[in-house]
Amino acid sequence: MDDERPVRACMCTSLTFRVILGVARDRGYTKVEQLTELLGCGGSCGLCMPYLQRMLETGETEFAVIPRTDAR
Repeated sequence: MDDERPVRACMCTSLTFRVILGVARDRGYTKVEQLTELLGCGGSCGLCMPYLQRMLETGETEFAVIPRTDAR
């Protein structure tokens, strides 16, 4: 992951992707919108949306920084 620190949490809620993934799996969630409604992740600044999507698709909980221009 280059020299940058990996992204491990939603900035707005301070919840780690590991915790968020656990909630998603426990509840059978497959959509980011479900997590946003329940936990607020992605509902404020939206920067974690691509990470949440990737997390749900791959099960990863630690990511290289996605440049904001590529995030949406």
